[in-house]
Amino acid sequence: MADDGFDPSDRWWRAEGATPRRVDALLRRAVAAAAECPLETVPPAEPRRASAPAGAARYATALPLRLAGRLGTGAPQVAEAAAALLRGASRIDGARVERGGFVAIDVAADARAAMTGTAAADGSAYLGGYLDYLRSLGRLDGAGSVPEPGRAPDGAGTAPVPAPALSPLDGAATADEVRQLARADARRRIQAVPDAPAAAAGADASGAAPGDVSWRDPRIDGAGSGTPAARLLAVVGEADARVASCRAAADRPRPGEDTGPGLPAVPTAEHPGAWALGTRANPAFALRYAHAHAVSSLRWAREAQAAAPGAAAAAPGPAVEPDGTGADLAGALYDGPLVLAAARRRGEPHMLVRYLEGVAAAYHEWRGSSGLAVEAAGEPAGGGSASELGRLRLCAAAAGVLRAGLRLLGVPAPTRL
Repeated sequence: MADDGFDPSDRWWRAEGATPRRVDALLRRAVAAAAECPLETVPPAEPRRASAPAGAARYATALPLRLAGRLGTGAPQVAEAAAALLRGASRIDGARVERGGFVAIDVAADARAAMTGTAAADGSAYLGGYLDYLRSLGRLDGAGSVPEPGRAPDGAGTAPVPAPALSPLDGAATADEVRQLARADARRRIQAVPDAPAAAAGADASGAAPGDVSWRDPRIDGAGSGTPAARLLAVVGEADARVASCRAAADRPRPGEDTGPGLPAVPTAEHPGAWALGTRANPAFALRYAHAHAVSSLRWAREAQAAAPGAAAAAPGPAVEPDGTGADLAGALYDGPLVLAAARRRGEPHMLVRYLEGVAAAYHEWRGSSGLAVEAAGEPAGGGSASELGRLRLCAAAAGVLRAGLRLLGVPAPTRL
């Protein structure tokens, strides 16, 4: 066995829950121990959500398959040995071999609930956490090394690198130039995340912001004459133009190409499509509305708690694992750090846009079926319950991740409906 042996204790999850980087580190150590190779030679596990019973948190890695050829060992044997180690790990409800060499684990409910709490506490740090982990392994292009998660970095306390500034879209001449500038801005901000956490930082996920963020876009209804770019911004606004510009996979879309029903890849003032609408047919509106609704719901719940006779602030404590649509939303939140890492590696901002759309859709499904019960939060018996605390954290986590993702795209996240 390698010197860096597998540790079955609960240290792997206790600091922040079953976040992607914690799950990755657990799986990576187990596979390294099973293969009897030095940990530093083992690549990231890149754990993805796997098919599981409703509400379960199952994550799988193909790491044994990736190592088998190099080690001259059969992947199923390495996977089975790793699964055997993982079955004895704290907060792992099960481990199995799938598809001839994948290792899959079922994570305990409290470990996933703790992950939601981590995302709720700081959405930007959570979203960029896997990139920090990759950098700690020396596997992040263009970045220096940092200590592994949970260890203080050298020179801790130094000021963060400022986020890259946004290009003035109103300085563009054409709609296509608007698109190119917006995509370049998103790429720079995504690339800067490990060194410039402020690129994704925003208001606190609890709903307490330095100041409210308005829906108002100064470009809309501005001077409608002038360049094609200025006319476009006067119709759809800068926020929607940025989302529209980043949504398509292709850097050079075909003439007339759409990214969805009524969504031109390159909208113009004459043909803006649904990008000019304030409805869910417009992805930019849907993303910003989901954030505004989540932040408003948190604010209403806390106002109800404060107004309840004899109510006291709920003490921090364990939260109940979400189920049903709440589990779906928690699963979508888990994916975020991995999607951001892939978008950074490939230089494809559309991956982040589509991911955020999935989070917004999962949030709306959750709030439509159960969501955050503002009335219950206002009752002394309900406001401090574990189930209500879990809903508060899930709502705050969704708000934090949406806000951080929108900021990477250069889009402000409104705080009121």
